[in-house]
Amino acid sequence: MAALAEDSVDGRASNARRLRNALLALFGAGVVVGGGMWLKDQFAAPSAPARKVARIMIMPDRPPPPPPPPKEEKRPEPPKEQKQMKVEQPKPVEAPPQQAEQLKMEGAAGDGPSPFAAGAVTNEYKGGEVATIGGGPVRPNRMQFAFFTSALQRHIQDELARNREVKQINYRVTVKVWLARDGAIRRAELAESTGDDAADAALSAALREMRAFRDAPPADMPQPVRLRITNRMTG
Repeated sequence: MAALAEDSVDGRASNARRLRNALLALFGAGVVVGGGMWLKDQFAAPSAPARKVARIMIMPDRPPPPPPPPKEEKRPEPPKEQKQMKVEQPKPVEAPPQQAEQLKMEGAAGDGPSPFAAGAVTNEYKGGEVATIGGGPVRPNRMQFAFFTSALQRHIQDELARNREVKQINYRVTVKVWLARDGAIRRAELAESTGDDAADAALSAALREMRAFRDAPPADMPQPVRLRITNRMTG
């Protein structure tokens, strides 16, 4: 029994030695490997610095859009030429053919080369064509005078007929009339007396109260305009 106990103790001691030796061998191998690695790092060449990678930007193939065109300033339009409106002159109404009457003149005749050379036209006209010396053509301004004085004579005749006192009087007188450019009667008076003071006063008062004439006289018409006005009572 004692021998068996000793063999058991010796076996255990032997195993312990083997384990210790194995551990020492492993430790030594680790020290050797670690030292070798350290020496290698110490004597190895220094590592090169890390290279910087350059970034390259890839541009698009399309060209950039062109800049916008400059704004054009609007030029002021030239003023439009105003078209002149043609005013048609009213055509005179042709009166029925009557015996030609002459325009009477103020002043004595025979002082000039023709009877019309003395004085101004008195415009005593009652209708029909205006006669001219020598049978020549009628001048346009005399035709205008004739039509205007005919209308003015009717206007004055109508105005006097509105007066109750005047329309009861028999008279045949010449009236002188001054007109404004718009046809307004600026002045009207008797060129001669009727022979009756009461009739003259009534006619003068009625002439002052006349309303304005509706038509303007021709620009070159001589004034005053002399008109023959008559009124005959019947019965």
